[in-house]
Amino acid sequence: MPNLARELRAKLPMKSVLQHCKLIGDMVFFTIPIVAPWENKYKTEEVGKLRREKYGKATGSVCFYSSRQQFCVVYGDDTAEEPLPISYIGEVVEGALQLRVTGLETWFDQGRVVELEIVD
Repeated sequence: MPNLARELRAKLPMKSVLQHCKLIGDMVFFTIPIVAPWENKYKTEEVGKLRREKYGKATGSVCFYSSRQQFCVVYGDDTAEEPLPISYIGEVVEGALQLRVTGLETWFDQGRVVELEIVD
C-alpha cells in the first residue's frame, strides 16, 4: 500500500469542508491533515489525458495536491490544462452520478461538510 493511502487510512474517519475548483474544471476538493511526498506523480494536465485514453473520459480521477494538502476528485470531463504536479492516487469506481450531482451542487453552494470513512 502506498504511503499516502496508509496515512489517509490512519486518519479516518475525518471531516473537511468541500469546495469547488472554480478555475480549473469539474473538480471538487477538500483539505486533509496529511503532509506527504509526491507519489505516482503527474502533471495535472496529464491525468485527464491518461484517463481519456483509458476510459474515454476524465471523470472519477482521485488526486492529492501535496502543496496544499488537498484531496481532489474529478466529477466531469473538464479538467485542468496546467503543469502543476499532483499525485494520482485512485479512482471512483461507483457512484458517478451522485459524484456529478455533488460537484454541480458544490459549484453553487460552497462549504458543505464532507466526511471520509471506510465502509466495509
